[in-house]
Amino acid sequence: MFANLLATPFVATALVLLYLSWTSDSEWAPWMIPMVLMTALVYIFAPQINWWYYSRRPQRLEANLRALLEQFCGFYRRLDAVGRKRFEDRVTLYRMGVEWMPMGWPEQVEAVPTDVQLALSAQAVSLTWLRPNLLLDAFEQVIVYPEPFPTPEYPFAHASELFAPDGCLIFSARQVMQAFVEPHAWYNVALHEYAKALVLTYPDLPWPDADLPDVWERLEQVSRMPRGHVESVIGLAGVDPLPLMLHHYRTFPEAFQAVFPNENRILSGILG
Repeated sequence: MFANLLATPFVATALVLLYLSWTSDSEWAPWMIPMVLMTALVYIFAPQINWWYYSRRPQRLEANLRALLEQFCGFYRRLDAVGRKRFEDRVTLYRMGVEWMPMGWPEQVEAVPTDVQLALSAQAVSLTWLRPNLLLDAFEQVIVYPEPFPTPEYPFAHASELFAPDGCLIFSARQVMQAFVEPHAWYNVALHEYAKALVLTYPDLPWPDADLPDVWERLEQVSRMPRGHVESVIGLAGVDPLPLMLHHYRTFPEAFQAVFPNENRILSGILG
C-alpha cells in the first residue's frame, strides 16, 4: 500500500538515528521524535492516504478476478473496453474503501474470500455506475457469513440484511455466490441489499413508483422468479418491490425494458 511506502523513509531514518544515538552520541536521540511522529501520522491516516493515491492511480484488478467478471458479470460484459477498465478500477477501489468483516468462518479464514469480495463489489459498482462517489458512505461495513445467519433484528437464518443504524450490509456468502454464477436462476441478495442502500443514500432521486397493483406479476414476468422464490432466497418475508426493480433492471435488461418501459426510462437515467 502507498501509505506503507510513504512511511518507509521516516521509519528508516528513525532506526538510523536510534543506532547513532546508541553507538555514537546521545544527542542524535531528539531527532528521532519528528520521525516517529511522522510515522504515526502516516499510519493514523493510512486509509485516507491510500484512498487519495489509488483513486488517482488505481491498482490493476487481479487476472483471476477479471476472468470471473468476464464469465459471470453480465453488466461488465456489455461494456466496451474503456467501460470495462473503469468497472475494474471501481471494483478495486470499492474493495479498498469498505470494511470487510468475516463472521462465523473457520478460524483459519482471517478475511472475506476475494471471490466473495468481487461478487459483492461488482453489484455495488453496477448500481453506483453514474454516481461520482462509488461508495455508499453510510454503508461502508460489509459483514459476510459463510451460510445464512440470525441477527438480533431477525433471530432466524436469513441470507442478507441491511442494518441502517450501524451502517451494515450483512450477507451469506453461499447465496451471494450462487446468484453471481447463476444470475438467471437465483435471486441476487447482494444486488438486492445494495439497491436498498442506494435508495436510502439518494432518497431525492426520482425513483420509479413500485406501488403498482400488478407489480409482482410483472416482476415475475421479467425474471421468471416468483415472489416466493425471492423471499425464500433472502429468508425474509414482506420484501419491498423497488429493490427488485433495480435488480431486474440490471439482471434482465431486455425483459425489463419490455415489461416496464416507463420504469426502464427512469432507471436508465439513474443507473446508466
